[in-house]
Amino acid sequence: MKSLKLIIFIVFFLFQQITFGQQTLQQLTEKYTPYLTELNQNITVLVEKKGKTTIANIGKNNFNEHTVFNIGSATKKMTAILILQEVENGNLKLSDSIGTYLQPIKNVDSSLTIETLLRHRSGLGEMVGRNYAEEYFAKNDSIYNQNILSRIPKGNSEKIGKYQYCNTNYILLGKILEKVADKRYFDVLQERIFKPANMHESYPYLSKNLNNLAPPTHRGKDVSEFLDHRFFYNYAYAAGSVASTLHDMQLFYHHLFEKKTLLSEASLKLLTSFDDADYGLGMIKFKDEYIGHGGNNLGYAFREYYNPKEKKLVLFFSNGEIIPFQKILKKELFDFINGKASTTTFSNNITSDFKNALGKYQFDTHGMKMQMEIIEKNNHLYFSAQGAQVILVSKEKNKLYNGSFGIELEVNPEKNDELTFRQNGLETTIKRIKP
Repeated sequence: MKSLKLIIFIVFFLFQQITFGQQTLQQLTEKYTPYLTELNQNITVLVEKKGKTTIANIGKNNFNEHTVFNIGSATKKMTAILILQEVENGNLKLSDSIGTYLQPIKNVDSSLTIETLLRHRSGLGEMVGRNYAEEYFAKNDSIYNQNILSRIPKGNSEKIGKYQYCNTNYILLGKILEKVADKRYFDVLQERIFKPANMHESYPYLSKNLNNLAPPTHRGKDVSEFLDHRFFYNYAYAAGSVASTLHDMQLFYHHLFEKKTLLSEASLKLLTSFDDADYGLGMIKFKDEYIGHGGNNLGYAFREYYNPKEKKLVLFFSNGEIIPFQKILKKELFDFINGKASTTTFSNNITSDFKNALGKYQFDTHGMKMQMEIIEKNNHLYFSAQGAQVILVSKEKNKLYNGSFGIELEVNPEKNDELTFRQNGLETTIKRIKP
């Protein structure tokens, strides 16, 4: 009888633990909902630990693990995998010069090696990403009819061998893949990654016609009407074109590291051979042995963290190019996956608590001079600087915080005309501008 009671207790305890875990993730994310609703954005999260997957959705849209979005630069690791597959097949070497496969290209040194491109150590000029918002909204057909390689600007030869992230590297790698495989890059993606990994909700490039597509937003507005598959097909290409879901990206990591479906063990070691910049071949090394490669594009942002040893996985995306509260949320998700309870709460009285902090301020330090402003809108507080506006939360007395850019503003109770500004190790006093 005692044994039966013990078994019942253990089963009940385990059930409570599982339920508590699910509730904890829901509770963890619920406090973000009013802010995401205000910003007209969503964040959807997938956490996996010991084979158990938990999903949470924040915001007014009914997103889930099957909602499609653009993964942006997370495409790069797939391009790197395809290159390593060609190495395995004996069709190329990482030490090969790109001139072996591509005819001379203006502003591109043909002697650069494939590995140099993979590791972002080419010194090449950035061909996309500088004015991508302008080109996204331009609806200029001529942009997509150009030879994209003719757009490569002059680079810096002194940067060859030094890490400098640049999309041009992976666009050239896509062209090399097409030359070697004698197929479109997008067909190779389908055949060698999506199909073998059973990623049935993944697509080589984003299109407004895809089922379950998350509507992209820009500065709080739905910009679905501007979606043009050519932006992803021609422009983002092998550096950021892929559309997928959290469910499929989970499958991707299972097949890549656990089932070894996509690469051999030797190639996996190359993929994750991180240099002094913590960049491997299309993979980034994070803290605590997590790896991945997130991405941002207009209307979408994606983050992924995978621990191959412990088989822990954290994935989340937003339908905006900036993930609100990213730093706070990321820490809470890592605490969650490590079994730590969250102690972060947001003040519900932020507008009344900080009404005396409203106004314009002068930032003048480290050679930078600009005006900043704290404003109230729709019962929320915003911080505005250089044309950008971000929402604020308060999780400590007298402190305002923005979790996307790590901005912290501390009120001085004794001096109402001053705030302490902190960001990425910088701390300075900003003073209110007299009316």
